[in-house]
Amino acid sequence: MNIVSSIVGLSIMGVAAPMVANMSLQPIIAQKRSVNFSLAEATAVTYAGKNEQGLSLTPTPDGCNVVEIEEKTYSIVCVQGEGKYKQSATRSFTLATLTDGTETSSGYSAPEAYTPGVYCPLWDPWGVQSYNAAHNVQCIPVPYSHWAHLYDGEMLW
Repeated sequence: MNIVSSIVGLSIMGVAAPMVANMSLQPIIAQKRSVNFSLAEATAVTYAGKNEQGLSLTPTPDGCNVVEIEEKTYSIVCVQGEGKYKQSATRSFTLATLTDGTETSSGYSAPEAYTPGVYCPLWDPWGVQSYNAAHNVQCIPVPYSHWAHLYDGEMLW
């Protein structure tokens, strides 16, 4: 190898070295941002799921902010990380709409309170078809599908 090719090769490497170093760090930066997004999303999804159709809001987790969109409809924004690693996730949810016993336009009247210890049967999981009216109660809705193994109440079918 002669001196000219050595000088040219070294000068190209001198110019390209910062770009090569930057490219080698990108996977590490992406991984850190991904971890921060996962944490922010998990917090937002958990909070939204916990408060969906609840009667009132639970305490807001650290790093999150709850914003009321309209009556009984909220959005939670959770932020994780700092600087260029900062990531955020947003989820929306609604609280339960309770009525005073008057029917809505759909014909459904949400209960003000459930009858303690009375769970809705499998054939009427919300109690709105006929169970509540026939038994003069407001049965507690029970998720019989993939959460059925968690249900320890009386089986009514």
